[in-house]
Amino acid sequence: MKIMDKLSTYAALLGVIGAIGGGFYTWGQFNSRLDAIESTPPVNLAPLKEKDKELASKVDEALLYANEYKVDLIDRINKVEEQIKPTDLTLVFKEIGKIREQIAMLPERANLKPLLSSLKELEEYGWELEEDIEQLSKDVAIVKKENEIQDVQLKEIKLSAKNPLGG
Repeated sequence: MKIMDKLSTYAALLGVIGAIGGGFYTWGQFNSRLDAIESTPPVNLAPLKEKDKELASKVDEALLYANEYKVDLIDRINKVEEQIKPTDLTLVFKEIGKIREQIAMLPERANLKPLLSSLKELEEYGWELEEDIEQLSKDVAIVKKENEIQDVQLKEIKLSAKNPLGG
Protein backbone atom coordinates (compact mmCIF):
# COMPACT_ATOMS: atom_id res chain seq x y z
CA MET A 1 0.00 0.00 0.00
CA LYS A 2 2.90 2.32 0.61
CA ILE A 3 3.87 2.09 -3.04
CA MET A 4 0.43 3.29 -4.15
CA ASP A 5 0.52 6.22 -1.74
CA LYS A 6 4.00 7.19 -2.95
CA LEU A 7 2.94 6.87 -6.60
CA SER A 8 -0.11 9.05 -6.05
CA THR A 9 2.04 11.60 -4.18
CA TYR A 10 4.54 11.65 -7.08
CA ALA A 11 1.71 11.94 -9.58
CA ALA A 12 0.25 14.88 -7.66
CA LEU A 13 3.69 16.48 -7.43
CA LEU A 14 4.21 16.04 -11.18
CA GLY A 15 0.76 17.57 -11.81
CA VAL A 16 1.58 20.61 -9.67
CA ILE A 17 4.98 21.00 -11.35
CA GLY A 18 3.30 20.69 -14.79
CA ALA A 19 0.69 23.29 -13.87
CA ILE A 20 3.33 25.70 -12.59
CA GLY A 21 5.43 25.11 -15.72
CA GLY A 22 2.37 25.68 -17.92
CA GLY A 23 1.70 28.93 -16.11
CA PHE A 24 5.26 30.11 -16.66
CA TYR A 25 5.03 29.09 -20.34
CA THR A 26 1.79 31.08 -20.75
CA TRP A 27 3.36 34.05 -18.93
CA GLY A 28 6.28 33.89 -21.33
CA GLN A 29 3.95 33.81 -24.35
CA PHE A 30 2.05 36.80 -22.97
CA ASN A 31 5.26 38.76 -22.45
CA SER A 32 6.53 37.91 -25.94
CA ARG A 33 3.27 39.12 -27.49
CA LEU A 34 3.38 42.26 -25.38
CA ASP A 35 6.97 42.89 -26.50
CA ALA A 36 5.91 42.44 -30.13
CA ILE A 37 3.12 44.98 -29.68
CA GLU A 38 5.42 47.43 -27.92
CA SER A 39 8.04 47.17 -30.65
CA THR A 40 5.64 48.20 -33.43
CA PRO A 41 5.80 51.90 -34.30
CA PRO A 42 2.90 54.05 -33.03
CA VAL A 43 0.09 55.07 -35.37
CA ASN A 44 0.55 58.54 -36.88
CA LEU A 45 -2.56 60.54 -35.97
CA ALA A 46 -1.41 63.81 -37.53
CA PRO A 47 -3.43 63.36 -40.78
CA LEU A 48 -6.54 62.66 -38.75
CA LYS A 49 -5.96 65.78 -36.67
CA GLU A 50 -5.64 67.82 -39.89
CA LYS A 51 -8.90 66.32 -41.22
CA ASP A 52 -10.52 67.08 -37.88
CA LYS A 53 -9.47 70.73 -38.18
CA GLU A 54 -10.81 70.89 -41.76
CA LEU A 55 -14.13 69.36 -40.72
CA ALA A 56 -14.39 71.71 -37.73
CA SER A 57 -13.88 74.72 -40.01
CA LYS A 58 -16.51 73.42 -42.45
CA VAL A 59 -18.97 72.85 -39.60
CA ASP A 60 -18.30 76.38 -38.34
CA GLU A 61 -18.97 77.75 -41.84
CA ALA A 62 -22.18 75.76 -42.10
CA LEU A 63 -23.35 76.99 -38.70
CA LEU A 64 -22.55 80.57 -39.66
CA TYR A 65 -24.53 80.18 -42.91
CA ALA A 66 -27.42 78.58 -41.03
CA ASN A 67 -27.49 81.44 -38.53
CA GLU A 68 -27.52 84.00 -41.35
CA TYR A 69 -30.33 82.06 -43.03
CA LYS A 70 -32.22 81.92 -39.74
CA VAL A 71 -31.92 85.70 -39.29
CA ASP A 72 -33.13 86.21 -42.87
CA LEU A 73 -36.14 83.96 -42.25
CA ILE A 74 -36.98 85.80 -39.04
CA ASP A 75 -36.87 89.11 -40.90
CA ARG A 76 -39.16 87.76 -43.64
CA ILE A 77 -41.62 86.39 -41.08
CA ASN A 78 -41.70 89.74 -39.30
CA LYS A 79 -42.46 91.54 -42.59
CA VAL A 80 -45.32 89.14 -43.33
CA GLU A 81 -46.71 89.50 -39.82
CA GLU A 82 -46.70 93.28 -40.24
CA GLN A 83 -48.84 92.93 -43.38
CA ILE A 84 -51.43 90.71 -41.68
CA LYS A 85 -54.45 92.77 -40.73
CA PRO A 86 -56.97 91.60 -38.15
CA THR A 87 -60.29 90.67 -39.74
CA ASP A 88 -63.70 90.71 -38.10
CA LEU A 89 -65.22 87.24 -38.55
CA THR A 90 -68.47 87.78 -36.66
CA LEU A 91 -70.50 87.86 -39.91
CA VAL A 92 -68.95 84.60 -41.02
CA PHE A 93 -69.80 82.94 -37.70
CA LYS A 94 -73.38 84.26 -37.93
CA GLU A 95 -73.76 82.73 -41.41
CA ILE A 96 -72.36 79.44 -40.15
CA GLY A 97 -74.91 79.51 -37.33
CA LYS A 98 -77.75 80.10 -39.82
CA ILE A 99 -76.60 77.18 -41.96
CA ARG A 100 -76.45 74.93 -38.88
CA GLU A 101 -80.03 75.92 -38.00
CA GLN A 102 -81.18 75.06 -41.52
CA ILE A 103 -79.42 71.71 -41.35
CA ALA A 104 -81.11 70.99 -38.02
CA MET A 105 -84.51 71.68 -39.61
CA LEU A 106 -84.01 69.12 -42.38
CA PRO A 107 -86.15 65.97 -42.03
CA GLU A 108 -84.52 62.73 -40.98
CA ARG A 109 -83.29 60.42 -43.63
CA ALA A 110 -85.62 57.67 -44.74
CA ASN A 111 -84.75 54.08 -43.86
CA LEU A 112 -83.84 52.51 -47.19
CA LYS A 113 -82.73 49.12 -45.86
CA PRO A 114 -86.07 47.35 -46.53
CA LEU A 115 -86.11 48.73 -50.09
CA LEU A 116 -82.53 47.63 -50.68
CA SER A 117 -83.22 44.13 -49.37
CA SER A 118 -86.33 43.91 -51.61
CA LEU A 119 -84.25 45.05 -54.59
CA LYS A 120 -81.66 42.37 -53.85
CA GLU A 121 -84.38 39.71 -53.66
CA LEU A 122 -85.84 40.93 -56.97
CA GLU A 123 -82.41 40.85 -58.56
CA GLU A 124 -81.88 37.27 -57.40
CA TYR A 125 -85.33 36.33 -58.73
CA GLY A 126 -84.46 38.04 -62.04
CA TRP A 127 -81.28 35.92 -62.32
CA GLU A 128 -83.31 32.78 -61.64
CA LEU A 129 -85.84 33.80 -64.30
CA GLU A 130 -83.03 34.43 -66.78
CA GLU A 131 -81.64 30.95 -66.11
CA ASP A 132 -85.11 29.43 -66.54
CA ILE A 133 -85.60 31.34 -69.83
CA GLU A 134 -82.26 30.06 -71.12
CA GLN A 135 -83.23 26.49 -70.25
CA LEU A 136 -86.62 26.92 -71.90
CA SER A 137 -84.98 28.35 -75.03
CA LYS A 138 -82.80 25.26 -75.24
CA ASP A 139 -85.78 22.99 -74.73
CA VAL A 140 -87.77 24.84 -77.44
CA ALA A 141 -84.86 24.52 -79.87
CA ILE A 142 -84.75 20.77 -79.20
CA VAL A 143 -88.51 20.45 -79.76
CA LYS A 144 -88.22 22.42 -83.04
CA LYS A 145 -85.56 20.02 -84.29
CA GLU A 146 -87.72 17.03 -83.25
CA ASN A 147 -90.68 18.54 -85.13
CA GLU A 148 -88.55 19.03 -88.24
CA ILE A 149 -87.45 15.40 -88.06
CA GLN A 150 -91.07 14.27 -87.60
CA ASP A 151 -92.16 16.44 -90.57
CA VAL A 152 -89.49 14.79 -92.72
CA GLN A 153 -90.61 11.35 -91.52
CA LEU A 154 -94.27 12.20 -92.28
CA LYS A 155 -93.34 13.30 -95.79
CA GLU A 156 -91.52 10.05 -96.32
CA ILE A 157 -94.53 8.08 -95.06
CA LYS A 158 -96.88 10.03 -97.34
CA LEU A 159 -94.58 9.49 -100.32
CA SER A 160 -94.33 5.80 -99.65
CA ALA A 161 -98.14 5.61 -99.29
CA LYS A 162 -98.66 7.29 -102.69
CA ASN A 163 -96.16 5.05 -104.41
CA PRO A 164 -97.97 1.95 -105.65
CA LEU A 165 -94.74 -0.03 -105.82
CA GLY A 166 -93.47 1.03 -102.44
CA GLY A 167 -95.70 -0.96 -100.44
